[in-house]
Amino acid sequence: MITTDYITQSLDTDIDAEFRQFQLWREMSSTQKFNLLKRLYQKASNLILLGINHQYSHLSKTEFRSLYIKKRWGNFADKIAQVINFQGDLMLEDPLWLIQQLSVIFERLNIPYYVSGSVASSLQGEVRFTQSLDLAIDIQPEQGVLLIEALSPDFYISEVAVNEAIQGITTSFKMIHLQTIEKAAIFISGKDEFSVSKMNRRQLYQVEKSQSSFYVCSPEDTILQKLLWLKMGQDQSEKQWRDVLGVLKLQRESLDFAYLGLWGERLGVKERLQQGIIQSGLSSHLLP
Repeated sequence: MITTDYITQSLDTDIDAEFRQFQLWREMSSTQKFNLLKRLYQKASNLILLGINHQYSHLSKTEFRSLYIKKRWGNFADKIAQVINFQGDLMLEDPLWLIQQLSVIFERLNIPYYVSGSVASSLQGEVRFTQSLDLAIDIQPEQGVLLIEALSPDFYISEVAVNEAIQGITTSFKMIHLQTIEKAAIFISGKDEFSVSKMNRRQLYQVEKSQSSFYVCSPEDTILQKLLWLKMGQDQSEKQWRDVLGVLKLQRESLDFAYLGLWGERLGVKERLQQGIIQSGLSSHLLP
């Protein structure tokens, strides 16, 4: 049943139509949801290619690659150009492909990890395009050099940035796949109770046909982390809130509301969490 407090993901969306859309997503297998998100990424890349080919008829391989990077990454393209000098062919891939490459490396090095951010919320809630890929890792100091060695042949990665993140000087570092220019932000998982809980509760996401799998932040922790980001950013991000509602609407009663209530209180986000539950059409009594 849709309550009168239900808020749609966008103003121009009909409530009944959106409710049906979430029902269809809920009926999908993890593989079907993965493929749906992958098609969205591929569509975005194809639109960029179509625009370049329509506007420019004669481009060298280097010019084409440079232009694609500018259109794909916008202002970040200049920073990429400063650190990468790759002259090979451009290979089009997406963040989901990058996850599969990185998960193999993390598993081989015995580095616990999980996918977080908007890629996680797209797999667990409303599907939407996002440029960013965020992962959290629990890495030991002695594993830093092993990670750099494993990534260096195919990725741009700064040894200084990795070491500073591991030492706690910063909280994250970036890596960029040289041939595809797909990038990821790698956050070092903290030792605080919430960070440890998130790592312990991560869930294995199975993709059947490719016979691959990777760890994703639990839906409850995806919600809590995004609410925490909203709190830290003074609630200015409409996309973060929309992601929160998307996960709540898709997961519904399958969520662990006792866990959400406990950590919502501890993190100081329980009021916004309750608001999200109500706007998602769920009972306000679900939260203890």
